[in-house]
Amino acid sequence: MKAQRGFTLIEIVVAMAILAAMMALLYSGLSFALRSWDVGDTVGRRIADRRIGENYLRRELSELFPMRWKDPMTLKFAFDGARQSLRFVSARPPDVTLGGLSLVGLQVEPGPNRAPNLVMRRAMPDDAAKDFGPLDQAKPTILLEDVSGVTFAYFGSENDFTDPKWYDTWTFPGRIPEMIRVSMRSGDGSAIPDLTVRTALAEEAGCLENTYQRVCRPRRDGP
Repeated sequence: MKAQRGFTLIEIVVAMAILAAMMALLYSGLSFALRSWDVGDTVGRRIADRRIGENYLRRELSELFPMRWKDPMTLKFAFDGARQSLRFVSARPPDVTLGGLSLVGLQVEPGPNRAPNLVMRRAMPDDAAKDFGPLDQAKPTILLEDVSGVTFAYFGSENDFTDPKWYDTWTFPGRIPEMIRVSMRSGDGSAIPDLTVRTALAEEAGCLENTYQRVCRPRRDGP
């Protein structure tokens, strides 16, 4: 009778080593796939959130309202265009339960975890509004996360007799820019595509009455 031959100890050890190597490779591949999935999901949500924030910002800027401060001595629009901050009046109300116009402020501020974000503040102007003071007490809302810097630029002209061009700051209190460009950088320093918005309303939209074209009296408290 022929004796049965089994596996030697060396063969068993080699087989177990090969099996362990295969399991390690399988686990590494599965872990890599899971990590890639998580990274892709995080990046996808970040891009989606940024698109939502950019669309909201575009809509807000497109509804810029040319309100005049209630100062009978000067013609001054409620618009403060600096290089790294922007304050203006929006035709959208400050709250869903409220009506009327709203003061809006945009700038980069550190968040709860010290990461910089593009922040928006909204407030309702009072009856005798002459500046953006109510925005100082308004609660900040994160519009775009992980934005390390923002730069605004303004396209328009000083008067009706000069050609419009881009300005780093808007220093013409009696005029409203025709377009606003927003340039942003992400937290890692990479540039985000510029956002350019044309203002939808002409300067006469903020007048209750006109004497001549582009010569508007300030808003009155009553008829």
